[in-house]
Amino acid sequence: MQIGRLHPGRAEETLRIVSVSKTTVSSDALLNFCVSCFLKLGVAADHAVITAENLIFANLRGVDSHGVIRLKIYTERLEAGGFKADARREIVSEGEGFALMDAGHGIGQVAGMEAMKLAIVKADKAGLAMVGVKNSNHFGAAGFYALRAVERGMIGMAATNAGPTMAPTGGREGRLGNNPISIAIPAGKYPPIVLDMATGAVAWGKIFVAQQEKKKIPATWALDRNGLPTDDPDAAAGGGLIQPFGGYKGYGLSLLIDILTGVLTGGGFSTHVKTLYQNLQSPSHVAHTFAALRIEGFMPLGEFRRRMDEMIELMQHCPAAPGVDRIYVPGEIEHETEQKRRAGGIPINPTLKEELSALGAKLGVQPLF
Repeated sequence: MQIGRLHPGRAEETLRIVSVSKTTVSSDALLNFCVSCFLKLGVAADHAVITAENLIFANLRGVDSHGVIRLKIYTERLEAGGFKADARREIVSEGEGFALMDAGHGIGQVAGMEAMKLAIVKADKAGLAMVGVKNSNHFGAAGFYALRAVERGMIGMAATNAGPTMAPTGGREGRLGNNPISIAIPAGKYPPIVLDMATGAVAWGKIFVAQQEKKKIPATWALDRNGLPTDDPDAAAGGGLIQPFGGYKGYGLSLLIDILTGVLTGGGFSTHVKTLYQNLQSPSHVAHTFAALRIEGFMPLGEFRRRMDEMIELMQHCPAAPGVDRIYVPGEIEHETEQKRRAGGIPINPTLKEELSALGAKLGVQPLF
């Protein structure tokens, strides 16, 4: 999320942009390619579409770290058995406003979409509903699920835990994931508010870029293997950890997400969760939580939408600080990026282009490029 965009020259971000020529691919072509790859590995057609749509959603909204860059590792985990293509999902307990699903170590997007839809159905009757999922896997971009509730005029929430790549404040070993949460809220004439954020100070991808460019990183981003702040991206990537954003605040939020997803559901939590790239043949034990709130329990939906528009305008029309050219609300930049990429295509860098081409050739899928 960005609440304001600075002019070029903002040190921590602009210094790390890699200047490479990129190939542009339509979202439909990229979606079909992903679906074809999943089908080759025994994923049911509807499940292949859901998973591919989640990846393309991230690319369309400019969150390329959660887009088709993940396709290769997904296929590797399907081949190795860490993702079970034929997993059987089961509701192990439920009531009027809650349910618990066992995902059977299947694809996270499949369980995630099913659980979010169930939360919406239950919230339509109960007003508020929460669905937990255990024994799942990486579920991609959290906002993909939260926005499903917005489509029904509800407020949606999605959260997941992840493998331990972040230490608690003061620690030097991984105990928590860079656990994300998304909350999506409908508006009237404006796009919905979509907060979609992880709890670490930075994504690992930015550290990898700094490695490639042989540049220092801010010392607030990561710890080395001894638990000390480092400005060396090699030290961070070589057994180091992400720092929580805002110090103890990010740590606390990540901990709460792990409790509400992993501990509460009876699923994996903390060191019991494996990272996406670890032990490809073994279950990850990832856990998720989804919730939906029916707005009409508080006020008519139309009135709420008008009030949301006023709230958005109060943020957007705030006088800007020096060096800031525009004030954004959460999800606004992503919405604008989506409009542009739907019209003009999704940019694919040379490394990813080569990776996708090799993957397609390996699986016998019609070439994308």
